[in-house]
Amino acid sequence: MPELLKWLGAVPVLLGFALTVGINPSTSAATVDVLVRRTRWLPRVCWMTGGLALGATLLFVLFLFVNPTTFVEDVEGRVTRVVRDRALDAVAGAALLAAATAVAAWRLLRPGLPPRRRRPVRGHEPAGVYFALGLTSSFTGFTPLPVMYLTGRVVSSLGPAWLPQLVAYLLFVCVLVAPYFALGLAWTHLPALASRIAAGFDRLQRWDYRWAVAGFLAVAGAVVLGLVVFTGR
Repeated sequence: MPELLKWLGAVPVLLGFALTVGINPSTSAATVDVLVRRTRWLPRVCWMTGGLALGATLLFVLFLFVNPTTFVEDVEGRVTRVVRDRALDAVAGAALLAAATAVAAWRLLRPGLPPRRRRPVRGHEPAGVYFALGLTSSFTGFTPLPVMYLTGRVVSSLGPAWLPQLVAYLLFVCVLVAPYFALGLAWTHLPALASRIAAGFDRLQRWDYRWAVAGFLAVAGAVVLGLVVFTGR
């Protein structure tokens, strides 16, 4: 009974981890793109989620045998020494402001972005492209590595028996890939929702993002230079 309660308590944590790793901007955008272009979405999503599940499983197995704590502590010490370098902060702040100026000048000199060429709808796109996208998305970014490490720790804590651990991880994988199939089914059976998503996706593709990028770079540069000037770093 205590083992069952422990397992039931761990499952919601694992499902939250699965959603954190599974909902990725790259794979989400690829899924919406496939749906908007009205191609056969199911095979492509299967290949993509297969790569996503494989990548997550490779990380899961790796962290069962490798403890990254020592490596993280060493990297953290090196990063801390670099971050505390005042001259480097000044150079980074100046570079960010220069990049913001360049983007703003680009926007002023070229008010309109070049029209985006529409890709033709192809019936036989290589499945490896979607598989590779899912595979690389499973271990790139800030969240997959620490979350998969924690996933391994949670699954290992369920006890020495392999069956509860296997069932828990299979649930993790199911929730990892479920959002993409849910989106495809909703797109197929809810045309009103599909049209709204398609319209939003089209507006996003036509959005001139350069002022936003310039503003973000300018704010970041000002913050970094402010740390140099006012904190004496």
